[in-house]
Amino acid sequence: MRDSYRAAFKDLLKRSTLPQNVKVTISGAYPSQETARRILETVVFFMRMYGTQLDLSGLDSIAIADDYHETLAKLDRGFKAPALVPSNDAFGTDFARAIPVVRDGLVKTSIVLRSELAWALDDPDHEMYSRAMHLLAHEAAHAHDNEVLRRTLPEFGKPSGKDSSDEYLLSTAHICWKEYITSRLSAQWGIRTYCGELEPRLCDMLSSAKEKADESRHGYRFHQNQKLVEGEIRNIFGKILIRSSYLVGHVHGLGKTVMEMAPQYCKLINEQTWFSPIFQRYESTLREMHSTYGSWTCEEVFSPLVGTCQDLLNAGGMRYVREASGG
Repeated sequence: MRDSYRAAFKDLLKRSTLPQNVKVTISGAYPSQETARRILETVVFFMRMYGTQLDLSGLDSIAIADDYHETLAKLDRGFKAPALVPSNDAFGTDFARAIPVVRDGLVKTSIVLRSELAWALDDPDHEMYSRAMHLLAHEAAHAHDNEVLRRTLPEFGKPSGKDSSDEYLLSTAHICWKEYITSRLSAQWGIRTYCGELEPRLCDMLSSAKEKADESRHGYRFHQNQKLVEGEIRNIFGKILIRSSYLVGHVHGLGKTVMEMAPQYCKLINEQTWFSPIFQRYESTLREMHSTYGSWTCEEVFSPLVGTCQDLLNAGGMRYVREASGG
């Protein structure tokens, strides 16, 4: 790197939003303290680099751990909540997690990552080097989004007194949004094969959704457990939009279209006449929300996305009907 470029890069890093006093810990088996320190410093370097493009001022801590499960479970979140566990489904097992925490009355973010991810970042020739950059950037983008939400909608997420169906729909809409925006923000550091890896999994999920929902409703005839079938159908259809958010956000972040980057999924969407208009509305709504991102003033900004989630459940055979008494 030429001296002028090196100096410019150093100046850029100095403007990073990553707090100088962010708490960083590393635990596990390392050949030496020097190795552990180097790996820790490598992770901090990448986070500082991401902080030149993202707002990481609300990042509270970074934990690098061999025992990822235990570190997640023991994380002090600043409020009572169930112990966190790594996700593990058809889309894989997570390697890092950005978790909202409360510190001194403010919502901040703690990032926990598997040590395998940190090792990969420390070696440019490692087979997971590019993927590790992308994964860490995605979690950094979550920290950015948490800070934007804290600043623009400070009351969002607090108990609202709404009924369970409304809470579920709003929660699903919020998850769709946050995975969309973090995927969009981190796309610039993404791996080239990302869409190709997501596409077949999304196709499998969408192509089997109706059949699985029919089986769930059929099972109700025998077990008569309304909560069980409700949870199953929510899981089937809610995940379609949530998981699609990763793809759509990444595609929009690259300035591309779903047709360009995931043609088979786009083809399947168009073939599913019950889903195609919902997806079009969903993608349009996400674009509209992004156009005002950072200047929201009330949680009503999520209403169109909540409506889309409800339309998807309706199409899947589950309708919420409000009684005349308001129940």
